[in-house]
Amino acid sequence: MSTTLPIQVDKGTGDPIVLIHGLGNNYKSWTYVLENIDYTKNRVIALDLLGFGDADKPADTEYTVTDHANAVIATLDSLTIKNALISGHSMGCLVATEIAHQRPEMASKLILLGSPIFKKIPGKFARVKFWKKEDLYSKLFRFISTEKDMTLAAANGVVQFLPLIKGMEVTEETWPAFKKSLRNTIIQTKTYKDLIGIKTPTVLLYGVLDLFVIKNNLKSVARRNRKYVTYSSAIGPHEITPVNGKKIAELLQDT
Repeated sequence: MSTTLPIQVDKGTGDPIVLIHGLGNNYKSWTYVLENIDYTKNRVIALDLLGFGDADKPADTEYTVTDHANAVIATLDSLTIKNALISGHSMGCLVATEIAHQRPEMASKLILLGSPIFKKIPGKFARVKFWKKEDLYSKLFRFISTEKDMTLAAANGVVQFLPLIKGMEVTEETWPAFKKSLRNTIIQTKTYKDLIGIKTPTVLLYGVLDLFVIKNNLKSVARRNRKYVTYSSAIGPHEITPVNGKKIAELLQDT
């Protein structure tokens, strides 16, 4: 039986909306969305993913996309939620897609924000073609996963100097989950393949200033699965800000 996750927000009435945060974050990354939700229209649930926030941090877990999705599914089952709009941010997009793949009846719609989708993963020792984002990002992410002190210091700097970014949590405690999730959930091609065949209505939204999204891969998914997948852009970076938080809240409830 999969571990259940701490439910940090469960508020409102109506059809449920489930919010899944990204890598190195906790549920607070949705702060600006939660502040703009009309809770008379929807029941909104936000949780902490396995290894982050108040969730369990088992050392023997590989933190694959399946591990994360199983924990979310177990949590929604515990709430007897049978069908919901599921929205993911960053790595949460990959988790949301895996939920829809495993339990298509559970997801009425996916709204995926800043999806880090890989179409192809170059070999670990392959020569990096820096003009290819998949080469560059996979190399960069593998490097980050080996540089604990540098990564913790950079994350702490973001927290200190960019207070508008909410929910960032890359610490000694979360490092094992961060490192493994980066290697085993982010750097994989399963999500790309699943989205091509998905039959859940899906919106891929990215910020035009988002440096962590391979936009051509989002376009490729939408082109190859025209019936169920659309993509669009908005002003903003990878993280959820006060400006795009309001627009995301409207998008979530405009269904």
